Amino acid sequence: MRIPSILLPACPLGKPPSPVSAARPALVPEPGTGQPVGLSLTRRAQGGYTIAAFTGELDVACAGTLREQLLSLLRPHSARLVIDLSEVSYCDASGLAVLVGTGRRAELLGGVVRLAAPRPAVNSVLRAMGLHRRFDIFPSVSAAVTPKPAAGGAAGAAGMPAVLLSSPAKVAVTGTAGEAVMRRAAGAGDLRAAVAALLSYPDAWRDADPDRRFAPAFQVLARAYARTDNARLAEAARALLSVLTEHALTYSPPVAATASRLRRLLDAG
Repeated sequence: MRIPSILLPACPLGKPPSPVSAARPALVPEPGTGQPVGLSLTRRAQGGYTIAAFTGELDVACAGTLREQLLSLLRPHSARLVIDLSEVSYCDASGLAVLVGTGRRAELLGGVVRLAAPRPAVNSVLRAMGLHRRFDIFPSVSAAVTPKPAAGGAAGAAGMPAVLLSSPAKVAVTGTAGEAVMRRAAGAGDLRAAVAALLSYPDAWRDADPDRRFAPAFQVLARAYARTDNARLAEAARALLSVLTEHALTYSPPVAATASRLRRLLDAG
């Protein structure tokens, strides 16, 4: 059954609210090395575990390839995996969904997945999404591969290992924040071009979002684009991208490309 269309203001489905002159961005390529765009992976053995160390961003742009790479590291009787997050600068819900799926596969094979050394921003997302209850999270790879003490010592309640503890970050989008974004961004023209590219793929966003979690934010962004208030446009763009940290999308090259382009523009400064 076909999913209902996203309704954009005063325009037919499939077109942005106003003419778009910018060319559509190139789709996310699949490098010959098999590495996701914006993310690299190295692996090694340590303490009876396979250590998978990532550098870059765990987001919707790399979710498909990332899933394949992590699952390829799991084998029967060899499914003890530590994911080193020390060089990961950003993680959204699509990236987190891959970690959860990998953890489930490891458990089915009699193994375990542990997370190590996330940066404060990534750790906040992990905790905000409840993954600190799903995984043991350690301050370093060495701590992750060290056997648990039998009792007392660094162990916490119920014999659980010591983990990173910090309060989850609260995301607030305000007019002031939108104005600050505009000051940091390369320019209003770049922002409008990035938003226009994103809005030019409503079908792809709809197909990647079967639960309709992004529809309200997509509509708000479309309305903001139809106006001339660039601070409000930046605010609406931030709000849509914040949903990426809470809800995973089905991988889609145009969605990955346009979401990544917009987020990096807003984060620039």
